[in-house]
Amino acid sequence: MTASSNVLAIFQAQRAGVEELLNFDRFVLDHVVGGLGEIADRLEARGRHNEATDVRNRLAVIRNIRSADSLRPRYETIFNQCVVLLVSYFGSTMGDLFRAAVTSALSLGLDVPVIDQSVQVTWRRLGRVDVQVPELIAEALVEQQKISFQDMQSTGRAFRENLGFDLPRDEATNDIILGQAARHVIVHAAGTVDDRMINQLRSAVPRRLKRDLVRGAAVQFDPDEVRQLATSMTDYLNDVASRVDGLTRARPAQ
Repeated sequence: MTASSNVLAIFQAQRAGVEELLNFDRFVLDHVVGGLGEIADRLEARGRHNEATDVRNRLAVIRNIRSADSLRPRYETIFNQCVVLLVSYFGSTMGDLFRAAVTSALSLGLDVPVIDQSVQVTWRRLGRVDVQVPELIAEALVEQQKISFQDMQSTGRAFRENLGFDLPRDEATNDIILGQAARHVIVHAAGTVDDRMINQLRSAVPRRLKRDLVRGAAVQFDPDEVRQLATSMTDYLNDVASRVDGLTRARPAQ
């Protein structure tokens, strides 16, 4: 198992947690329905028919709420927060892939740009017995180059200038850019499309998510859109991981 596959496995676990959160209201209602049904059955078995009828009446109300998805409108805020979580997990995973790639390149002495990069590392850091020098260099690069893994331009520049290859640019990439822009307005602009978001998305075409946003509109994701964003992120990360693993086949520096 490669370092990249370990990183991807963590993201998949995080994605699964987000998808569970998307249906948390349904999970709770299903749990309540099942519990009330068992209580009604026990009451019937004990001959307490009036009480059982009362429980079944309440159970019917909850079943109607569940079948009509009546709680969904009140749950919409959670859908947007799922986007915020996904963007955070994606950025963290991209950072881990970058550090793993730099560490591998330096450890193997590969002929990639990072071997000529200069970094400043404190003596305190060098004294850490739990971290190898290539890992320290990777950490220092992220800090000194001020790489933001929640910004696709910054991320692309980091991989290109340090590792010598371009990251993919396709529909999945543009979906992720949309997710990152949406995350910013959800957190900082009350979920309203602003000029910054419009400018950020100007070149993010074609994409599958929210193609017709206009200034001043509310950004509201539904579960299918959140799942599409998660799928685009997974596809993109798999592509990047394949390129990172391909570094092991690169030529050592002369």
